[in-house]
Amino acid sequence: MKCLAVLSVALSILTLARAEEPDDSRIISRILQTRAAIVQSTGDTNALFLAFWDFDGTTMKGDCSEGLREDGKMIYAGLAQIAIEHGLSEIYPREGGFEKFWNDYTNMDTRVGHWLAYPFIPQMLRGAKAGDVLQLSRDYFAGTLSNYLRASSVRIIREIERGGVQSHIISASPELFVQGVSASLAIPTNHIHGIQVRVRDGRLTEEIVYPVTWNIGKRQKVQEIVAQTQREQPAKSVFVLAGFGDSYHTDGPFLKYIATQNLPAGQAIGVFYDNTNAPAEYRGLFYQASHSATVSGK
Repeated sequence: MKCLAVLSVALSILTLARAEEPDDSRIISRILQTRAAIVQSTGDTNALFLAFWDFDGTTMKGDCSEGLREDGKMIYAGLAQIAIEHGLSEIYPREGGFEKFWNDYTNMDTRVGHWLAYPFIPQMLRGAKAGDVLQLSRDYFAGTLSNYLRASSVRIIREIERGGVQSHIISASPELFVQGVSASLAIPTNHIHGIQVRVRDGRLTEEIVYPVTWNIGKRQKVQEIVAQTQREQPAKSVFVLAGFGDSYHTDGPFLKYIATQNLPAGQAIGVFYDNTNAPAEYRGLFYQASHSATVSGK
């Protein structure tokens, strides 16, 4: 009887430990198990496996373009402000220009919507050298923004990379802003995607490059990347195993596309970092997760 009691306690502890396992550990296991199941089912050891991440809020706390405020206090300024203060905007001056931009941007967002407001951020940098914007972003991530990367997201990215799954970022921030995180996450620059404007003679223009990576544009970008990858490496199969986001309105379409795929084995996962009730079209589709640690620098 004593042995049975000890065994019962041990099983209870094991069950409790599993129940308290961080979301990131469960997510990593599920992704890598699906990868292994596909390889075993198809016998294809050369296949490419991908995961897609939203950035602001999901991979980083706050917003790299707009900044982060908590309880009315500025935690860090966004790259839109930093770029203006470095003289990279022709229409907003260094001194006092950000306040005018912010008024224009928020009014546009409220009255017209994200489809015009989000692209306006790279558009207001028209005339700036693309290389200067990218270098400013790299410097700001190295000195400030990398301290606010979500530790659990960083862990997942690194662990699934070790397990043979490549990560891409798809953000509604300007592409040149988000690409500054490349070194911090060890993700190639060409795997980091955001809102683009056409570059001519090395300088930004106001001409938008579609799709705009917000809402259905994110889904379109995922499909575009998969198709491009298959064209570039026609001898390899491409499988999307996971998507990560934190906004039904912004990320729902691409997460649903990923989560409802028919894979040769296993099941792709859509991970959603928010505990709000899902709209009917997304109910029951996503793994509701929480970050096991807040930010990497804290």
